[in-house]
Amino acid sequence: MSKDKERRRKILQLLKERERTPKELATVFNVSLMTIYRDIKELEKEGLVERKHGTVYLKRETEDGKCVICSKEVDERFKVVFFLKEDKKVFACCPHCGLMAFKKLGPNIQSALMRDFISCNPVNAFTSWYVVGADINPCCSPSAFSFSAKYNAERFAQGFGGKVLNFEDAVEEINRLMSFGTRVKFNL
Repeated sequence: MSKDKERRRKILQLLKERERTPKELATVFNVSLMTIYRDIKELEKEGLVERKHGTVYLKRETEDGKCVICSKEVDERFKVVFFLKEDKKVFACCPHCGLMAFKKLGPNIQSALMRDFISCNPVNAFTSWYVVGADINPCCSPSAFSFSAKYNAERFAQGFGGKVLNFEDAVEEINRLMSFGTRVKFNL
């Protein structure tokens, strides 16, 4: 394990005890503040820590927590759960935010569960089918819905519009639609 990764692992252990300032962490590890800020930035990207008012603390990860992307309350009907390395869990409020979170959390994800839109049963996010950009929007926009079977996704898209995509293509499509300069329809 590299020195940086080992230090980040130890930072997480220290933050389990209590929140800390970057200055405290730099002193503990005898490194510069810049080095600690780089570590903190990486841990933030992984969804493991947060910064607020000059302190760093472990990200709160409870079943009734907030979405890692948009900070909405997580609704059980659309909940996405990411199981990360080091026995961490991160939640997203809907498949839209789940697909966006995948790019943010990247290689730290060990597995991910979404809810099938029809049955509400948990399904493997990586083998699910998605309808992106349907005309209905129960949570975030542009909408995304997950299905365990391609047939169900195709039938849904026939009635409500949108593109039927596998996981990888759905991640790319959501990120393309959310990129700067792309017109997105909001239902307020």
